[in-house]
This record gives sequence, C-alpha cells and structure tokens, in this order.
Amino acid sequence: MKLYTKTICPKCMWVKTEVLRAGLEVEVINIDHDEKAKQRILEAGFLSVPVFEYEEQLIGDVQSIISHIEWAAE
Repeated sequence: MKLYTKTICPKCMWVKTEVLRAGLEVEVINIDHDEKAKQRILEAGFLSVPVFEYEEQLIGDVQSIISHIEWAAE
C-alpha cells in the first residue's frame, strides 16, 4: 500500500492519521520531493492528493480511501 501526499495538505494529514490508527504499514510518498511519483499521479488523471494505492488500484476520493483503510485493517 502506498499513500501519495504533499507537504502541506490537511486531507493528507487526516488520511495519514487514519492509517496510523488502523495500524497499517503504508509507504508514504511525498510528491513534493519525488518528481517520478508526481508524474505517475498526474498521468493517472489525478490533480490533487491524497491518492491511495491499494492492490495496484489508485484511489483519490478521501472517503473511499478511509473505507479501504478500514477494510484493510480488519
């Protein structure tokens, strides 16, 4: 699982908190510091973060991300 974020992003901070609370191991990738990751997200059609990658699927809707985190934690 990967979580694409930016340095200043309230939604990203919220999702990171949910990941920690669920006790999941997630690779957090800050696209402000990783141009290749930023291009991957843009090429996939996302214009904002957070974007969650789960089982090779990219998810950009925060509520859907939270649902996937809850499901993965079960």
